[in-house]
Amino acid sequence: MGRMYVYAGIDEAGYGPLLGPMTIGRTVFVLPDDASSPSGPPDLWQKLQRTVCRRLAGRKGRLAINDSKKLTTKAAGIKYLEQGCLSFASLAGHQADSVDAWLSVLGETCHQDLTSLPWYAPCADRPWETLPVTHSADERRIDRAMLIKDAQAHNITLADLGVAVVLEDRFNQMVTATRSKAAVNFTFVASHLQHIWEHFAMHHAHVAVDRQGGRISYRDLLQLNFPKAQLTVLGQSPTRSAYRLTQNDRTMTVTFQPHAETAHMPTALASMLAKYTRELMMARFNAYFCARVTGLAPTAGYATDAKRWLTQMQPHWSVLGHDPAQVRRLA
Repeated sequence: MGRMYVYAGIDEAGYGPLLGPMTIGRTVFVLPDDASSPSGPPDLWQKLQRTVCRRLAGRKGRLAINDSKKLTTKAAGIKYLEQGCLSFASLAGHQADSVDAWLSVLGETCHQDLTSLPWYAPCADRPWETLPVTHSADERRIDRAMLIKDAQAHNITLADLGVAVVLEDRFNQMVTATRSKAAVNFTFVASHLQHIWEHFAMHHAHVAVDRQGGRISYRDLLQLNFPKAQLTVLGQSPTRSAYRLTQNDRTMTVTFQPHAETAHMPTALASMLAKYTRELMMARFNAYFCARVTGLAPTAGYATDAKRWLTQMQPHWSVLGHDPAQVRRLA
């Protein structure tokens, strides 16, 4: 492979909920070396405008790629998330026909041993769901063919995608050890950055990371995770913090900014991958408990409704044989 331009994004879903996993997504696009400009990375929405758009309104058959919260509706559920995620996975050369296969595509192994979290585990009467869950296989093939043709016309490749799935037991262990949910989240952000560094930084990678909380300086965190690299601070402000890491023939520029998923399509797609994966796991969570507790309404896991759900569940823990501490995430 000759010199190329690498444009990557990282974003999370499920940072705030009390129930279900936290998921952190990664995407890596590869474009011709002259794709960038002095003003910054290329606008992939514009380049792929025949098949990709930002908004659900006026889609005209295109795939909506944006902050995952803007693509999930009561009427459609995860349909638009699923269409975008599975189509771009196909662009990367992956075809996942079930939830467990999807997790494997993302580089996850959490589904291989769910002994301590039986609400996710497959069994005879609750096997892994078939994908897609919201549209037909024929629709999936059409979306895939349309996107691949457009991407090839612009020499755009989705070279890599992944999602770290942090289930409740691991999440609670890490929060207990670090005493910080933000530290747990950055552990997986750093893992994605290290993956990009290892596999793509010889082409000078630009990585856009959505910022959580009010942190402005990431210098020490990056230096801790890349101790042998030379780190240059390109700027630190409430709107954007940017850094360049260099070591031998590797270079990676990392930017942290609020709402990065609205400015960078790789980050928007990472947000969608993370949210879609979390929603697939929450569907299994709800199916398990709703089948065992009459009248129990499903939950998305966020604070107010999670407390309602936990209150409804209170009389049933001993009968089910579960410790609620196994289910509830630490705040």
